[in-house]
Amino acid sequence: MESIRTRWSSLYFELAALLLAAVVISGLFFAVLNRVGSRIITERFADGNYLEELCAGYLEDLQDYIDEEQVASSDSGKLTEWVKKQKIVSIQVYKDEILTYDSNYPDAAVEDAAVEGDYYEWEYYYTVTFTDGTADVFLYGFFSYPFYSYAVIAEILLSVTLLILIVILGIRKRVKYIGRLKDECEILGSGDLGYQITVQGRDEITLLARGLDNMRTALRESNEKEAELTAANRKMITEMSHDLRTPLTSLLIYTEILGKKAVKDPEKIAEYVEKIEKKARQIKQLSDNIFEYALITEESEAELGEPQTLRELFYDPLSEMTAYLEEQGFAVNIKPEKTRRQVRANEDYINRIIDNIVSNIVKYADISVPVEIDAAYTDGYGGLTFRNGTARGTGDKRKAGNSTNIGLHNIEKMMKSMNGSCRTKETEKTFEITVMFPWKN
Repeated sequence: MESIRTRWSSLYFELAALLLAAVVISGLFFAVLNRVGSRIITERFADGNYLEELCAGYLEDLQDYIDEEQVASSDSGKLTEWVKKQKIVSIQVYKDEILTYDSNYPDAAVEDAAVEGDYYEWEYYYTVTFTDGTADVFLYGFFSYPFYSYAVIAEILLSVTLLILIVILGIRKRVKYIGRLKDECEILGSGDLGYQITVQGRDEITLLARGLDNMRTALRESNEKEAELTAANRKMITEMSHDLRTPLTSLLIYTEILGKKAVKDPEKIAEYVEKIEKKARQIKQLSDNIFEYALITEESEAELGEPQTLRELFYDPLSEMTAYLEEQGFAVNIKPEKTRRQVRANEDYINRIIDNIVSNIVKYADISVPVEIDAAYTDGYGGLTFRNGTARGTGDKRKAGNSTNIGLHNIEKMMKSMNGSCRTKETEKTFEITVMFPWKN
């Protein structure tokens, strides 16, 4: 139904309907004007006194012409020449009640006898003096013809003017709207992406306006995301700089002590070397985290593999994770998955997510508390929850330090690129992270 409304509300149909309405209205206007004008002209020329005045004027002109050209009552050539100049009159000349000239038949032969029925005494004849004496002239004029012609021309002009006026008024609103869109585009061009484009109507111009507003919204969201990413990167760089500065400072101190050869005790020297190695590994781990964060940032969308159950997807990564954590002294409890529903994921991302989780556990978890891995389900998602004890209050200063959380940022970005989600929950004694994947329908 929407497509039908859109088609009928197209600019083509709007313009066609406007033109049709303008033509109909202008046609009716012309018909009314023509009828009124014809009635006025007819009534005017029905007045005998007015017609007599018009005839008297032409006859006066005829008399002047006869006197000037010395025209006889039977001189058909000169009389015809005068009639042609007048264009709207015809005359008949009677001398002694005998027809000597008829402008309707200027070349007909004139007989020397009276023609029965040609001369009517009840008609009004005018006496005109010719070179051969006086004669009676009957004059008939189509006096109203020019007025009818002028009236029709004026009526056509007025009707066309009305048609143009209707069309201009009809498209004025849309033209004004186009001008408004132009001004609003200039506002957007100046950088104000918060200004909303005006959307009105249902034609192609409306679709264009809606497209411009959608583009404005998308561009604003893109700029906001870019600004957020820039702020996050700046914050991450600041935090990483702080974290790198601490081990680097210690590293420089130990190397300076060894460089001065102030320590002679081999055991002390070995202790300093071990600390230097530890700080170097810490710096390497931080640099690896930065590299991985940059790599995840560049990859906007992950390529997902074939559908698998959570058990199939995580079997190998969890086996390696369990073996490594147990080697580090942690106890690991895994609760089996209870559903056969499938998800799609990027296996490389899964391995990197598990690596980040393992790294966080080794660095910050309480080794005396078992690591628990549980299945997690919602209506549309399925995943795993990793839970471990925290090192706060345990006296282990090695694990009580601050973290940049860059590993968690990496996990969040990788889950987002796989259309999943990541959430964390931390208390005084426990820390858990849950990764969820959408079920494949």
